[in-house]
Amino acid sequence: MNTSQEPDHLPQPFAKDEKGPFFSGGSIVAIVGLGALLVFYFFDQNDSLSLKHAKPIKPNQTSIRNQEKARQKELIAYLQEHPDDEFAHFQLGQLIQKRAPFQALENFAHVTPRHPRYFEAVKAIADIAREQDLPARAKPALLTLVREYPEESRYFEDLARLLFQAGDYDRSLHYANRSIELGANRTQNYLLVAEILRYAGRINEMAAPLKQALYLDPESYQAHLNLAYATLYSGDLKTARRESLWCLKQRPDSVIPLRYLASINRNRGEVDEALSNLDQALLIDPQDFDSLLLKADLLIFQKQGQQAYDLLKPLYSNRETDRRYISALARAAGLMGNREEALQLQKKNQQLIKADDLRPTSLQSETVEDNHSREQ
Repeated sequence: MNTSQEPDHLPQPFAKDEKGPFFSGGSIVAIVGLGALLVFYFFDQNDSLSLKHAKPIKPNQTSIRNQEKARQKELIAYLQEHPDDEFAHFQLGQLIQKRAPFQALENFAHVTPRHPRYFEAVKAIADIAREQDLPARAKPALLTLVREYPEESRYFEDLARLLFQAGDYDRSLHYANRSIELGANRTQNYLLVAEILRYAGRINEMAAPLKQALYLDPESYQAHLNLAYATLYSGDLKTARRESLWCLKQRPDSVIPLRYLASINRNRGEVDEALSNLDQALLIDPQDFDSLLLKADLLIFQKQGQQAYDLLKPLYSNRETDRRYISALARAAGLMGNREEALQLQKKNQQLIKADDLRPTSLQSETVEDNHSREQ
């Protein structure tokens, strides 16, 4: 083994120099060095001040993208040889989630509970599935999240909306109410509860969440419009009128509050006022089916069968499977004395009743709008 020999006499670390003249060579070097330090100090101070006011340099986005693409290629190549590697699937899913959501969804699906970031993968699956309208993939992910995070209101709200869209109103209502209990005290949460109640046929229960929504946001058009609907079909005509007028004042070109006012006036026996409301609505939108149907009903009530028939007959090709329409047209034809056509229409209506899987809300009113509460 080769070893280097240390010298017998090491130099003293702080050996004293011999004294020399005042302007010795070492003194001159020291003075020059001190001057250089002073110059550097002042320049450095100026540079520091300049940097404080300079704009931050943006990272090279192209370089970052290239690095991500290179990493993506590496992971894809690696997964071709190791298709069961959860860690690689998770990393690739993160890299491509924005650019290739469907492929990312498949990558995250390979992550199992054994992975330390499993629930991050589940969250990503829920987000992607909801964004891409894949309820069958979103539902199990959200169910997992509400079990794992029982105090997180957002997952309960997301699940409530998903179940509502699927027509599972009872479970949807449960999760929507639970999200509020967990602190989701926003106008949109109470509007969701009211909307679920509406489609579940529980119109009389809608007022409470809608009033809470208006407490949080007194200017919410959607809450006022839904409250007008709820009180109209639960019999509180005074509130329904007040809310309809408020909505009409905010949006004079909206046919929905005019239609509600027409229904209110009809229920009060003020048929001429109701027809006036409907004529105003049809000036705004001559093709509004619910206004046409309600006007036809009022004309039939006034024994004006021919006018009602003329109003409805042109709609037949587009509405021949609509029970409300066929029923009104049959009554108009019968009032005109056209018994054969009226009988045929009644038979057709009976066939539609047998074939139609009625929703609970379809029994509440003849002029229920499917999308009125979504009008902004």
